Amino acid sequence: MMKLVFMQEENSDNKVIESKHLGNDTIFKKYTVQEGDIIRIKENEIVLLIKKGMLLDLKEDKGEYFVDNPIIIDKETMQELKNVVIRKSENEKLCVLFINVDIIKSNKYIFNDPIKYTNWKNGELSEVYIKIEGLYDFKIENPKKFIGQVIGLRSIYTKQELVERIRKYVLSSIEEGINQVSKEYKLDVKDLPEYSKKLEIELKQNKYDEKLSEYGVMITYFDITKLEVANKKRKFFK
Repeated sequence: MMKLVFMQEENSDNKVIESKHLGNDTIFKKYTVQEGDIIRIKENEIVLLIKKGMLLDLKEDKGEYFVDNPIIIDKETMQELKNVVIRKSENEKLCVLFINVDIIKSNKYIFNDPIKYTNWKNGELSEVYIKIEGLYDFKIENPKKFIGQVIGLRSIYTKQELVERIRKYVLSSIEEGINQVSKEYKLDVKDLPEYSKKLEIELKQNKYDEKLSEYGVMITYFDITKLEVANKKRKFFK
């Protein structure tokens, strides 16, 4: 069973494979490999070794690793990895997947339809409808869940594709978080933008993003850049 084995010495004539295209717009990139190749892992990268739908190894520490077939295998780790079956990769040759685990920044959100907000004004409770927009950051918190249970395998996967896929869950998470903060701090709607940091903390605690968690994704930053009180009720997320 192939593994990624840490290299004690960096000098080697073997083929070196590293990701040159990961950044704020790319979530992961795949490369075909073979035994003896050297995999170079940089900061904010995680590498998965995959063959025929099975996860063979996963490395989180930067450095250089041989693609090797060791005699001694950690059976407990091997059994854990076997539980991760990667969709759409049953016929995949031996490959590595570089996953970007850095924070993916400056993603815009907009509620096109007003959302219900629990408003506190002069100590009295009422319901109003608001339209908001702003920015959020996120990261891949659980690469095994991300690649195994939800996304599947392909040569490259962009930020925009993921943002489109998780958009309704992000909006749901923000809406629930806003109302939780309102309840806790008894906020007048006009004060809500000032409490973005409080909302950010709530979101980081993963109280409202179970669906995002299924994707292995976590929101790491949030703010409100525009807010207006609306007269009509919300319809659906767009």
